Amino acid sequence: MRLKTTYYKNLLISLKRGGYRGILSNAKPLFYLAIFKGIEDGWIIGNKILYDEQLEKEYLNFYKMYDSQSKPAPFYKPFYHSTGESFYGIHWKEGQLPKHTWHTPSAKYLRDHCEYAYFDNVLWELLQDPESREELRNVIINHYLR
Repeated sequence: MRLKTTYYKNLLISLKRGGYRGILSNAKPLFYLAIFKGIEDGWIIGNKILYDEQLEKEYLNFYKMYDSQSKPAPFYKPFYHSTGESFYGIHWKEGQLPKHTWHTPSAKYLRDHCEYAYFDNVLWELLQDPESREELRNVIINHYLR
C-alpha cells in the first residue's frame, strides 16, 4: 500500500493547473479536498462523484478556508478539467461528450450530460482507508495551500 500511496502523492503534487496573470489556480487541489471530505463523511459512495450542490458547497468552503483572498474558480471548471489528470474521469450520459474538448462545457451542460465523475480504482480503494486518505489530504495542503 505504501508504494501506491507514494505514486498518488506524486501525481497530486504534479497537477496540471490553470492560471491567470501568472498566478496558478488552486481550484483542483481544493476540489480534491472536497471530494476527500465527501468520502470521509459518507456522502460520496461507490466511486460516483456527482455534480451536485453538496460537493460544490464543500468546494467553496475549502476555498474560504485556504484561499479567501481570491475569487473562487467556478465549480464546473475543476470538475471538468480534472479529466486532464490520469486518475480522474467522467462518465457521460449516453456517451454525450462535449463537442469541443478544448472548450470548458457550461455548468448546465455538465448537470444535463454528466452522470458522475470517478477516480481510478486504485486511488478509490486508497481513499477508503482513513490513514491513506489523510496522507493524501496532507500532501495537497502542504504542497499547494501553505
